[in-house]
Amino acid sequence: QRNIKRSGFDCLPPASLRYRVHGSPGLKSFLKVGKKCTQDIETSLLKIGKLLDSFQHILDFGCGCGRTLLWLGSHSQSSSFYGTDIDAEAIAWCRNHLPGNFAVNKPLPPLEYSSERFDLLFAISVFTHLDEEPQLQWLRELERIIKKKGVLILTVHGYHCWKDLREDDLQKVKEAGFLFLKSNFWKGLFPDWYQTAYHTREYVFENYGKYFNVLDYIPRGLNDHQNIVILQKP
Repeated sequence: QRNIKRSGFDCLPPASLRYRVHGSPGLKSFLKVGKKCTQDIETSLLKIGKLLDSFQHILDFGCGCGRTLLWLGSHSQSSSFYGTDIDAEAIAWCRNHLPGNFAVNKPLPPLEYSSERFDLLFAISVFTHLDEEPQLQWLRELERIIKKKGVLILTVHGYHCWKDLREDDLQKVKEAGFLFLKSNFWKGLFPDWYQTAYHTREYVFENYGKYFNVLDYIPRGLNDHQNIVILQKP
């Protein structure tokens, strides 16, 4: 209770859910990163001349237990927030404790939303864990549910995340522009298809640009780690 009161929130997700979205059960770091992600989203929007309050319907694609939505609700009083995730337990917690509308999605499209439903959509650390074909399927689906001129903010593992790659894997991502690595790190925590993906800037512009206009690409734009990509539906 003391930690909850100090955080400024009436209720916070349990350690098990925090671990699945954060990689650690630590409450202090969970809150710190959620706050920083919210600030980074707002900073990204300012780069394209937008304010969070200017968007009416906002979807957190891959919301987990609401690490970012906990903060976003206090940053915008005029927006309606939605969240979707594969984690049914996390979604149940969000439904019971957070304002907004929440849904469980399957590993592949479609989502339950109607076409052109949202004017802002963000996907934090989602495309960083999907193989190439599922990513393209989800890009097509997100294009479907975003309004014309709507904005999509997503993150990728760019150059600054490559330092621990083996030399042969580093060469692969440089040549192909995309690398999907499987390991046992996530075993037992996420499904087998949830692994780690790496992108080059050129790959993002060429392939994501088939579905959206690429407005900006911000190295280490999210939590000083993942690169932010700002897209807009034509």
